[in-house]
Amino acid sequence: MNDNAPIVVFVYNRVDHAKAVLNSLACCRLAKESPLYIFSDGAKNEKAAAAVAEVRKFINSIELKSCFAKVEVIESPQNKGLAKSVIAGVDAVIRKYNKVIVVEDDNVVSRDFLVFMNGALNYYAGNAKVWSIGGYTLPIQFPKNYEKDVFLMGRGSSYAWATWIDRWDKIDWEIKDYQKFKKDRTLRRKFNKYGNDVSHMLDRQMSKGIDSWAIRFLYNAFKNDMYFILPVKSRVKNTGNDGTGVHVSKSDVRFDIDIEEDHPQAIFEDVDFDKRIVKEYRKTFNIPFHIQCKRFIKKLFKREVK
Repeated sequence: MNDNAPIVVFVYNRVDHAKAVLNSLACCRLAKESPLYIFSDGAKNEKAAAAVAEVRKFINSIELKSCFAKVEVIESPQNKGLAKSVIAGVDAVIRKYNKVIVVEDDNVVSRDFLVFMNGALNYYAGNAKVWSIGGYTLPIQFPKNYEKDVFLMGRGSSYAWATWIDRWDKIDWEIKDYQKFKKDRTLRRKFNKYGNDVSHMLDRQMSKGIDSWAIRFLYNAFKNDMYFILPVKSRVKNTGNDGTGVHVSKSDVRFDIDIEEDHPQAIFEDVDFDKRIVKEYRKTFNIPFHIQCKRFIKKLFKREVK
């Protein structure tokens, strides 16, 4: 019986990005043995309608459907937004297969991406400390004597990831304990261990300043004391820094990385944190001190006005 995880891709109004990610997935080993689910969000306004229609024409093409075990396209009649689309779409698929591989529409993947993700899903399924598998890795400098193919980290990436239903079912999307977290400096400091940007992101999410499923996914991993397995060599390249995305700045090149077309078979093993790699991750994500000061003054001013 085929035990490959289903692939889930979310698309909206960027046909070039949709073509790039789906064509790269079609070239993957295991593609023909993997079911693919494509969720197409509805147009936000009249201006976006033509672009959404163009995307839908491509994702319904016969050529694409012949590249996977099956292709199911789910077209939303209205605009849900990314967060609601991801949560509802993943929930529907993961309940059918008990695991899932998710890829954002502005990425391309290596030929061995599905081999890596399925191998990791199978190996770490019973590891109570692993929350999710990631396919993307930051362009950081790894220690020369680090010879493993994977590493453990306290945060992943929304670019490409995978998880299991027993982890997914632990998630509290409403973050019911947020008021306690908001006032607890110790908890906030612990949450910021892998980059001091995350507490601020959660604050913005809860105040409706952003609409992110990813920060809530990360917070629930933290709350359950679970972590992410990531590849030393990234199997994913982000192509979204072209000004077409909603949440990504064209000038933000911190996450740009070139990937190899293919890799040798990864060796999966139980790994612990490497402090040197954690330090590199923190450096990439940490908010500069002068920006932290500005935010503190802004909050202080708001309190005085009230």
